[in-house]
Amino acid sequence: MRIQEAARHLGVSARALRHYEAAGLVVPRRTSNGYRSYAASELERAAWVRDLIASGFSTRELRNLLSALDGGRRGARVSCSAVMQNKLDQIDRAIAALRIRRRALSQRLTGSDRNSRNG
Repeated sequence: MRIQEAARHLGVSARALRHYEAAGLVVPRRTSNGYRSYAASELERAAWVRDLIASGFSTRELRNLLSALDGGRRGARVSCSAVMQNKLDQIDRAIAALRIRRRALSQRLTGSDRNSRNG
């Protein structure tokens, strides 16, 4: 499958697929005329990359994770789960921090409304 068709299939732009490739996250085969060709396994990997980037992983984090998985290191699956759990914990901490900021802003806004009505 060529890049435009792969991009449509994945719901991303061809530019995103090129970015994944430049970051070393996907490596499509090249045809004799130089076009990228995505096999089913490469599409699956690109979908995984897309989903993890949408979950907050950086390309650097994914490159490290994928190199561990590709290297077939013992326990890579456990490490993968640990890395994903760590990212989930980071997201939870960010949500908690945003809730605190939202509450403070809401209190300021409510206080401003009272002050403007009284003043």
